Amino acid sequence: MMTVGLPEVGGGTEVTTGSIASKQERPKSLNVRGVDVMAVGWQDWLKGIAFVVMWKATEIVFTMWECYAVALMEVVFGVRFFLSGDLIRPEETSIIILNHRNRLDWNFFWGALAHATYPPTHNCKIVLKSGIRKFPGLGWIMQMSCFLYIRRRWEDDQRLMNNVLDYFRDIDHTFQVLLFPEGTNLTPATQKKSNEYAQKTGLPCLTHVLHPRTTGFTFLVNKLREQLDAVYDVTVAYPKTLPLTELDLAKGRMPEEVHFHIKRHHISSLPQKEEELREWLGKVWMEKDELLEITLKQGHFPGCTNATPHPTLNVSYLSFLFWTPLTIGMMYLICTWWVMQYWCLVHTVLFTVISFATDGLQHFEVWLYRLEQARLRKQR
Repeated sequence: MMTVGLPEVGGGTEVTTGSIASKQERPKSLNVRGVDVMAVGWQDWLKGIAFVVMWKATEIVFTMWECYAVALMEVVFGVRFFLSGDLIRPEETSIIILNHRNRLDWNFFWGALAHATYPPTHNCKIVLKSGIRKFPGLGWIMQMSCFLYIRRRWEDDQRLMNNVLDYFRDIDHTFQVLLFPEGTNLTPATQKKSNEYAQKTGLPCLTHVLHPRTTGFTFLVNKLREQLDAVYDVTVAYPKTLPLTELDLAKGRMPEEVHFHIKRHHISSLPQKEEELREWLGKVWMEKDELLEITLKQGHFPGCTNATPHPTLNVSYLSFLFWTPLTIGMMYLICTWWVMQYWCLVHTVLFTVISFATDGLQHFEVWLYRLEQARLRKQR
């Protein structure tokens, strides 16, 4: 068990001093990126530093994996990404709000992250339906990266998000949260329900987006306000081919172009009161609908006619060169070597049990952290 102590909320970092008065007092703890490593012995120093290193390594590997997905879209399927507006700053803690045009928006948004952040060391956590975490492979990986999965029961969702967000706060983690305020993707059925709601409440009917659900957004802003640097309003458009489901991708129906417009709002510009936050989000969505009306007519966002150029050293392409041979090699070993077959079987069983019997690996990680915190408090 690692001995990693973290500063309590509202208090400073505790420092242990030497007990010999004749000698100069010196701290026995090391603060690394907000993590207080308690140096009870050299083993504890190593365990504490390993905690920080493993967290950073997980972030880097997951970013490379996201970039690999972008490289597959660009290199193999020829998808071109068009970006306009502001850059996303990876050093900020922020909320990203995106319209939900199809079931695959969050996959294509990785392309925006790859091109709109420099360096692309973002830590984007996506708010997704709980069922996605049970998907073999993809869902398990996103559990390891501490994504926010929800059940669409607000009491449960609030508890689950609080658990992970409090954990991020305690370890001083910089991250971005991607939220789809509409709650579901745009279809004729969901648009009909949205417009019926608009007519009942006196709101205008929207054509290219659904009226946003405000509960999750206001919760995140109020929960993270002291940590937040900005809210990014991102609009996605598919002027040509529009894939709607995973089946479309399986059939090779990929979009030739995916367009993103990004607008950064500093946290100080957002209203303080919850009702005003709801009105702010509603206004943003009406402006988004008007912007999409123009964009879909002219085939691009205003002022953005060229695809985003790739940098000379493209991280997506480097990820492609790394993950492609690694994936092929792993598949070969799994097919030919009994050790890898058992390794694959054990991990499959383990993740299946965790996914179906618990709230996910991310909450198991938080539980271990809380357990270690309790042990350290007893030692103090």
